[in-house]
Amino acid sequence: DLYLLGVEQHNTFSRAGNAEAIRLFSRALELDPTLVRAWTELAYTYSIQAGNCFGRDPKGSIEKWRAAVENAIRLDPYDSSACNCLGDLMGCLGDFEAAERAYKRAYECGSNHADTLALLSGSKALVAGDRAEAIPLIERAMRLNPLAPPWYFGMQGRILFAACRHREAIAALRRSTLDSPNVLMFLALAHAVVGEDAEAAGFVARLRAEFPDFSVEGFISGYPVTNPGAVKAI
Repeated sequence: DLYLLGVEQHNTFSRAGNAEAIRLFSRALELDPTLVRAWTELAYTYSIQAGNCFGRDPKGSIEKWRAAVENAIRLDPYDSSACNCLGDLMGCLGDFEAAERAYKRAYECGSNHADTLALLSGSKALVAGDRAEAIPLIERAMRLNPLAPPWYFGMQGRILFAACRHREAIAALRRSTLDSPNVLMFLALAHAVVGEDAEAAGFVARLRAEFPDFSVEGFISGYPVTNPGAVKAI
């Protein structure tokens, strides 16, 4: 029950929701330290804490992310979500060959798991691997899960932005979690690229008012944007 409540909070991608998810996953793991999915979700909450600049110690968040995902992989090296989370961590630490290996394992173990495919699509688009694979992956995830949660559309939006399909990116992002600073960032960027300066300024104003600690550099520190095309786009 604590794990499921944590997932619900995590999927808001808000500052308060992420903090509550950390509390709930940590409590679940006190009761059952072998619960792999709780370790994986806890790792993702710390990655979000780092990338969204929710904490004042991003390096500490990354270390907690590492500890949690390593526990998940130790317990189940074939858990596809854990493998993808490990790939993101390796990208964050600058080991892109290890990131690609982890993403390959994630796909091998989760080619029919919608959440894994959605996560992997964003990783392929921005971090490491073949960016051309990203859009088919998110489309497959949405076919497998026709009741896709809002965060799928946030992932789709950043992929479309990196592919320079900015109008489509805006449409997807507006269906996502608008309490997430990185979604607001991509919306501001996409509107700016298509010349909609007033809309872009509105999202920038929200970022400054609601997330004063957020920055593009901080986002990249926790979700490394390293694929050449994505770097140029952002």
